[in-house]
Amino acid sequence: MEKVYETIIDNFSGGVTSQKRDTRKNTARMVTNFDIFSDVKLTPYHNSEDGDSLSTTEKRQAFTVGLRSGTTYKLFGLGVVDGNTTAQIKMKSLSTSGTQDLGDNLWDSPSNNTSASGATSFGLFTYYQKTGKIYGSKGLGETSAIWGFDTTSAVAFSEDIINTETSGSQSSPTNMVNIAQGLVHSKDDVLYIPHDNIIMSNNNGTWNLTALTLPSYLKITSICEYGNYLAIASAPLSNVGNSVVYLWDRDSSLATISETINWGTGTLKVLEEISGYLVGITDDDPNSLNPERSSVVFKYLSGNRVIEIDRLLVSSSIALNQSKQKLNDRLYFLGDFKNIDGEQREGVWSIGLNNGNFVINHERTSDNTTVLGNGTLNNFYIAGGYTFISYKEYPSNDFKLSKTNESSSAYSTGIYEKIFNTVNSSTTKKLLGVTVMTEPLPTNGQVVLKYAIDNNIGTNTWTTIFTEDTDNSISHSAINIESSGAVLPEYKEIAFRIESTFGAEITGLKFKEEIIDKDIY
Repeated sequence: MEKVYETIIDNFSGGVTSQKRDTRKNTARMVTNFDIFSDVKLTPYHNSEDGDSLSTTEKRQAFTVGLRSGTTYKLFGLGVVDGNTTAQIKMKSLSTSGTQDLGDNLWDSPSNNTSASGATSFGLFTYYQKTGKIYGSKGLGETSAIWGFDTTSAVAFSEDIINTETSGSQSSPTNMVNIAQGLVHSKDDVLYIPHDNIIMSNNNGTWNLTALTLPSYLKITSICEYGNYLAIASAPLSNVGNSVVYLWDRDSSLATISETINWGTGTLKVLEEISGYLVGITDDDPNSLNPERSSVVFKYLSGNRVIEIDRLLVSSSIALNQSKQKLNDRLYFLGDFKNIDGEQREGVWSIGLNNGNFVINHERTSDNTTVLGNGTLNNFYIAGGYTFISYKEYPSNDFKLSKTNESSSAYSTGIYEKIFNTVNSSTTKKLLGVTVMTEPLPTNGQVVLKYAIDNNIGTNTWTTIFTEDTDNSISHSAINIESSGAVLPEYKEIAFRIESTFGAEITGLKFKEEIIDKDIY
């Protein structure tokens, strides 16, 4: 007797998982350009547009918010002087009511905003309100220096801020090869800047160049607050061995640290506290005989145990950026992964708790549907609901900066993919019918449903079942060749892909399949 199974998905809040055949209905093989945290449905984000009319020449690729005057804050972007490698800083208003703001691609030039010499680095770009300066670095190596920019433009650009603020009592740090983003700890209002195996501190203009020194075989990759502690992610310079997280009570008078945590193999690139948990993201690319087992690993600290949340298997190469941002108790980070299930997945990602579980989401691509290819992701920043992504095109090698489009009718192409394996993969099934449910489709809104079966799954080979673009439609179904335009297949496993354009919100997926007895026993 034949059996018919019906599957209904009406909750998409579980996000991305590496478990391709995960039986939880709310998870997916991939979710891209959809908001899955505001509701259980798939709500597409606005698409991206040009965020900098001078990006090709000024190469803006680091961002922070700082006080400009009175109570007015601005978004500041670090680039270079046209035709040079020296630092140049421009700014935008944190509004959409005029020009040179979040809504356009123009940046304002404050006075005293350029460095006179030295190639700037983009690893450090941190605002410290106590001193009214943004700090950066230049000349990484034996001629390293920390520079400073007064966000009010009241004083000249400080080429060597450490010597300037200590009246020459301390010299510039030398041999800064690896530098990471700094932070101002809320418990003491002190700025901490990591480089190589050292933490520098700045307490209202008083510097300590060696507030903490870690073992010399390590490099610091990321720091964050963890209660009263400064949590410090470090990885071996050799790229062989385990990464280590240190918890430091910020007491520079002691040579000891509070706790040392073995974070496991791979290079720990991103560390942040989320919902009371210390969450780390590791580039575990073995570069070995089995590169297809390379992975991006997500872990969290529970008591004294480091527990794996999930890992994304990447078959070719991993470019996990050290840039990060914490918003609404979620950790946003930047990654370009070639390939996950046959496709390059790049842009801004996030991880955070949703209904008690850690959920991963591929939030936004760098340039809508344009594939980054062999380009490079540089940095990102989210301000007032606008996401800025700095990247380098290929093969032109032009620097670009995209930003969220403010138009109410401009939406990204959202993608949802999930594999279904009813009963098990030894049974043959026949797809009887399939339905996608939506909020009433807006003008020009469109939903495309595709499938891949068996050995085509993971090869980026999809067959279109239907396209629905009827205004105000809330569902569309396919049952046969006359209504769908495609023969509904027989298979052992099937993956569905839903593509949303022009603002179509996906509320559900339903399908029926019949088990066909083709086993030999």
